Amino acid sequence: MIKKYLTETCPSCVNDITIDKLAAYLVELKDWNEKFNLTSITGDKEIIIKHFADSLVLAKANICMTWQTIIDIGAGAGFPGIPLAIVFPSKKIYLNESNGKKISFLQHIKTALSINNIEVLEGRAESLSHAGKYREFFDAAVIRALASFPIALELSAGFVRTGGSVMYYASSKQTAEINNDMPCLKELGCAIEGMHGYILPEGFGDHSIVSVKKIKPLLPKYPRVFGSIKKKPL
Repeated sequence: MIKKYLTETCPSCVNDITIDKLAAYLVELKDWNEKFNLTSITGDKEIIIKHFADSLVLAKANICMTWQTIIDIGAGAGFPGIPLAIVFPSKKIYLNESNGKKISFLQHIKTALSINNIEVLEGRAESLSHAGKYREFFDAAVIRALASFPIALELSAGFVRTGGSVMYYASSKQTAEINNDMPCLKELGCAIEGMHGYILPEGFGDHSIVSVKKIKPLLPKYPRVFGSIKKKPL
């Protein structure tokens, strides 16, 4: 089943190593989910399409070939970061998460599946992106099922170097609301560079990946504390 749906969404991702690791990932996710409720999606087909295939649309879009350092913000149970790390073993993928149970799961998956190119970053994104080590360090940030676009962009822009990209997984409704006139883009030194639309198999959704280019360094005051971000999005 994994091979079938990956062939539909990302043919270049289909090989024995990827299929085997995703199959093992599926088993571990279902086992841990019974104890810790990591995801509300529990059926094999839905996990494969809504998590695995959806995550790997970014690989099909062929827009991440030059990236070497990628941060998945609010990684949760590992989407899209872990599937991307499996498909791109030469890239360094950082998984940012603040929930203790999800952090334990991510660390377990790294060891159990021998995914040596991932690193788990524990902590809140708005704090970590002010740290000297990670401030404007990454080639790209990926954000999926985390927050509205203005909030997600503020949480991610501090991690990405000038000239780098923020990739925002959006529903069709969110996509329709995103445009280059949004105040958050100007304030955070960013601009939309493209929208990559796609339809998941089995009628599971019409989505887009919104590609945002970081065009100048972020003002030191951003990101704000999360309470301020949520109360008054840019």
